[in-house]
Amino acid sequence: MTEETKIKSRKGGSMGVVSIILGAAGVFLSYLFIFLHLDNIVSAETAAATECRLVSPFFIPLFAVFGILAGMIWLVAGVGFFGKKEWAYSVAVIAVVITLFASFWPNIPAMESKAAVPGPWFLIFFPNLLVYFILVMRIGHERGKKAWFGLALGMAFILNFINGIAATTRMSNRLPEINPLIDNYAPASIYMLTLPTNMIASILFGIATIGIFLARDKEKVRIAGLAGAVLAISVGFPLAFYSMFIEGAGFSFSMFILGPVVSLLVGILILSSKMWGKIVVSRKG
Repeated sequence: MTEETKIKSRKGGSMGVVSIILGAAGVFLSYLFIFLHLDNIVSAETAAATECRLVSPFFIPLFAVFGILAGMIWLVAGVGFFGKKEWAYSVAVIAVVITLFASFWPNIPAMESKAAVPGPWFLIFFPNLLVYFILVMRIGHERGKKAWFGLALGMAFILNFINGIAATTRMSNRLPEINPLIDNYAPASIYMLTLPTNMIASILFGIATIGIFLARDKEKVRIAGLAGAVLAISVGFPLAFYSMFIEGAGFSFSMFILGPVVSLLVGILILSSKMWGKIVVSRKG
């Protein structure tokens, strides 16, 4: 964190108000949306016989837990801003990254099942997306290209986790003990293989997303991001190819392709030491 960021943290009354609002709203809405929409989403997916019906009862509450945790971290950041603490900015960056992660995916099953259109979690996602840019550019005094690169890393963070969820969904529906039409584990094998790899890649991108703003040793952040990109690319493209060309009777577009494509673009920027240096260097410090 730069010296200018420290000075801003001591004058963060307005950011303290924003942090408290986002934190309280995040905790409250994460609880509320589960009570209002979980049963409707699962019931709609079950009635439509979608594959997500097996995993939504687990993953939607899990993301609610992430959202509640992020909201509490926002509240801590708010207390820090009001107390003019130097650590408030760092806590707020962690809070906004986790909140954006937690509030994106649940909209997909909500809209896919037509149980809630548009996805209600966007009420959390979009205000936090706006505050993300305000936080890192106005409070953190980061360059615009670094803020946008952080968003790209965050997209890789989210999309690879979504691929892990989708792999879990496909795997679950292809297990012999769940699907009586399948008598061996071969149809589930590729999803068994790629599920943990996508999750690990997602975690590495999450570390890189937060690290480019907060870590002192940016080279270690670069290694984490590059490792995430290599994992995401190595399993993401084969998984997308299998889903689009092999599993079905003919070609069909697969959302699996988005994760490795974004990871490839981000990985190219990380791999180039010149581009990496231009992006991650702060204005001051």
